[in-house]
Amino acid sequence: MLSRELKAGIVVLLAGVVLYFGISYLKNSRLFDKGITVYSVYERVDGLMGSQPVTINGFAVGRIESIGFHPDQSGRLVVAMRLDTDYPIPVTSLALIKSSDLLGAKEISLQVGEGVVLVEDGDTLRSAIEESLGDAINKEVLPVKVKTEKLIASLDTAVQILTGLLQGGVERDFRSSFSNVNQSLIHLNEITTELSTYMTQNRESLGRATQNFERLSKSLSDNRDELERVFANVANISDSLGKSNVGQTMLALERTSHNLDVVTGRMANGEGTLGKLSAQDSLYTQIEKTVQSLDRLLLDLRYHPERYVRLSVFGRRPSRIEEE
Repeated sequence: MLSRELKAGIVVLLAGVVLYFGISYLKNSRLFDKGITVYSVYERVDGLMGSQPVTINGFAVGRIESIGFHPDQSGRLVVAMRLDTDYPIPVTSLALIKSSDLLGAKEISLQVGEGVVLVEDGDTLRSAIEESLGDAINKEVLPVKVKTEKLIASLDTAVQILTGLLQGGVERDFRSSFSNVNQSLIHLNEITTELSTYMTQNRESLGRATQNFERLSKSLSDNRDELERVFANVANISDSLGKSNVGQTMLALERTSHNLDVVTGRMANGEGTLGKLSAQDSLYTQIEKTVQSLDRLLLDLRYHPERYVRLSVFGRRPSRIEEE
């Protein structure tokens, strides 16, 4: 027969077991729960787990109740969320899966939409997945990676081509070219040095030239109106020449040139008076003889003036001078 102490222990043990299972049942039961369950469908959940918080602006308003595959066998995932809040959540709200910390933990953030129709128990919210830090980094790094690979391939090709070019006598040509470039740089340095020396030695002359140029510029600026009038006059003259009958003038000039060619041609052939004068020397000979006779006459007049001029004191008329 059981003792009183044993019976009391058994009763206490049974009461404890009943109390434990009762509390567990009441925790999982919705009998005293005033929240609602809403759903959201995702292509993937990216590490989202049950019991993770559901937040609005970082404040927890519920938790994830369960995650399972969609009944249509499409592979999509259905997330059930238990919301325990009196905050009005419109049916246009968005359930966004986002990172809750830098370690990669996930949560669902409700992006409250607009509208007067509020979400009810059993409704399905729109879904979205925020790009993770790793995805963002991969998206930024991937183009750089592709470009780097292409650059490396191009460099490898360039190195191969350069290696092929440097074989044989091409290497000597390259060295000769580099030597010529080096000599050119040395000459350029010498020219620069000489130019600097020249400018240093002729600093005063260059200064005066600069001052003269400044005065010339000032003079041009001061006489701008006069220069404009001169340019206007030149433009008017050009317009007048353009409007004048230049064609007829050129035609007349051409006819004159033709006539001149005809005259010079006749002169060259000995035709006409001018042609005979240019082709025959008879006139020259006669003129030369006349000059010689005149020269002899002047000499005779100089040495024997009495033959030509006779003076009479008493008024006698001079006798006629005989010709010699």
